[in-house]
Amino acid sequence: MILNVDLEVDKCVYKIFHGRKYLIIKAKNLASSVYLLEKGFASYIAQGGGKGRDRGGAGQNEWDGVNTYYMQFYKWVYDHPDKESKIEVLIESDNAYELLKTEQIELRKAMRDKKCLNSNLNAYIPKYRTKSASYGWIDKGSVLAFKKYLKNNP
Repeated sequence: MILNVDLEVDKCVYKIFHGRKYLIIKAKNLASSVYLLEKGFASYIAQGGGKGRDRGGAGQNEWDGVNTYYMQFYKWVYDHPDKESKIEVLIESDNAYELLKTEQIELRKAMRDKKCLNSNLNAYIPKYRTKSASYGWIDKGSVLAFKKYLKNNP
């Protein structure tokens, strides 16, 4: 999908375009995030390109409830292999709250944009990890501040 990814970009919010359609994603590391997106796409193809979903095939159970944030994007890329992909970094910051807030603002701006293929309405917050007392790579304080932001900006 993507040929040139800046390996130096850490902690960012970016748009990944395939033709005119795009996703908005927050990442700890841009290259790792794109790698995981491509790995998910490869799995999507291996499961029949989503064809099992409506026909009861083997791919259906594999995809139910798994990686659904990107399902529409995978389908678009699968159906339009001739389109070019590119990345636009919107913000790079060590401040996780700023990343969450930027992702939320961008998702809201894109809510009625048919070119945006995100299925999530709110910024993604990773699962809380008791061992590290954080939400994946995002600290607890940033998540609490972001939840306050959401409450004050419905």
